[in-house]
Amino acid sequence: MSDFTIYSDDAAKVQRLMTAYQASVKAEYIVLCHRDGSIIAEVGSLGIDATPLAVLSTASFDSARQVGMMLGGENFQAVSFTGESRSIYIAPVDRALLLVQIFPGSKLPNRIEDFNRLLVEKLVDAVPAFTQNTSSLVR
Repeated sequence: MSDFTIYSDDAAKVQRLMTAYQASVKAEYIVLCHRDGSIIAEVGSLGIDATPLAVLSTASFDSARQVGMMLGGENFQAVSFTGESRSIYIAPVDRALLLVQIFPGSKLPNRIEDFNRLLVEKLVDAVPAFTQNTSSLVR
């Protein structure tokens, strides 16, 4: 576990942004997590413990980045999987944070990359410490 912390005012901003985003893209569940699997914020519900989802999503994203490097040195910017009843989109906020988004159905929303990029920009504007490169500590 990291020593990651966030102030309550910042947590409220993050929660508001994620809730508005969830409604606009019709996501079932969204979690902002640290790369160690610690959950920072979440909206929606899956009816399961989200910690294993966060940990496995981090591992999946890291594996995909390694595959990207093997295929030419480029890092993948996002990872997605589609299933019969749910789909997932995993993208970084910075080096230490990931957004894991779960959608109902077998397809991701059109232009999910664009919508995700806008949310990341808003999160960074709301809490600039998310992209500080000093450590995993946000104060």
